[in-house]
Amino acid sequence: MSRIRIFRGFRIFKGLRIFRGSGIIQVLSLMLFLLILSSCEHKEFRYVTSSFRSLRVEFNWERYEDFQKPEGMRVIFFPKDGTGEPWIFDFPNGEGRQIELPENEYRVICYNYDTSGIYWENPNSFVEYLAKTRSVQAPDSAKACTTPSWLCGDHIDWVSLENIPEGTEKVITLYPVRMVSSYTYEVNGIRNLERVADIRASLSGMSGSLLMAEDKLPDGVSENLLFGGETASNQIKGGFYTFGYCQSLASSQVFKLYLKSRNGKVYVLEQDVSAQIHSVPVRGHLGDVHLIINFNFVVPDNKNDGGGGNNSSGFVQLRCGSVCFSFRCVRQHFFITMEGTGQNDPGVCHFSEEYPDTGLGFYSFFVTGYWYRGWF
Repeated sequence: MSRIRIFRGFRIFKGLRIFRGSGIIQVLSLMLFLLILSSCEHKEFRYVTSSFRSLRVEFNWERYEDFQKPEGMRVIFFPKDGTGEPWIFDFPNGEGRQIELPENEYRVICYNYDTSGIYWENPNSFVEYLAKTRSVQAPDSAKACTTPSWLCGDHIDWVSLENIPEGTEKVITLYPVRMVSSYTYEVNGIRNLERVADIRASLSGMSGSLLMAEDKLPDGVSENLLFGGETASNQIKGGFYTFGYCQSLASSQVFKLYLKSRNGKVYVLEQDVSAQIHSVPVRGHLGDVHLIINFNFVVPDNKNDGGGGNNSSGFVQLRCGSVCFSFRCVRQHFFITMEGTGQNDPGVCHFSEEYPDTGLGFYSFFVTGYWYRGWF
């Protein structure tokens, strides 16, 4: 067999016209070729892989409260040494099963994957893995973010799949708990709600993100949440989920109500609700809150709702309690007259300010404990 290999090698090289000249040269060349063959060591090419270990993942739902089980759970295994990307497994219906992972030490995060209102930042970092809501713009152009969908989850700081005896099944159990608070609200004292075409509301001083590994809010975060509402009899009602508010910050929580009339005018009423929110006990960052907001506001009818625009003039008259407000917009000039008849009313006040050529005039004033804002 060795002669055949040598011969084939000789013929190949001869075909390449390497061997030429006298017989001595050919013999020397053949000896050199044999030396090269004897020094070659052929090794099988193979992938270097880590040993895999079986792991059974179970979910215990006894700490899960006041909500139906999610569509499914996502479990992420982060290598504890920080090398490599995380391993991600989905568990439909939150039912446990067996998986396989490379032999290593891990940190674990889990959460329900039916979270349409949430996106995730820092996906390769256990410590900085962040649930976040999307940035939007409120009707008054203020920066805001959406509210999160329902979220539950758990985390484990250390799981080792090293030095497990053969035939032994490693089991971990995750205990999902809810990670959002439920806020509801009712607004009273708004009359002529049939003239309202759309309702939006916002709440300031809240957090739009959550650190999953510690189930806590990032430090120093204060954002506006934007959400919807609907009419119910003579009230406006709504509800939303939230990560909560940062208790270490001194920022207040202000509720804003945006009422858009059927001809496009938007009226903004606001009230500080910090006292109501802070009166609710908080466990971690969680505490369910029901807000009661009382205004005294009449939605103007369409014929008195003003003309607006750069080169138009409009007139609106609003009555809020015992105070009557008259608004007039002429080109870029906006005039407010307030006539008070109550004990705490400001009497008569005249206000004038010029606005840029945007087609919208903006008003903002403070009377009897409330701010009133809106557009022409």
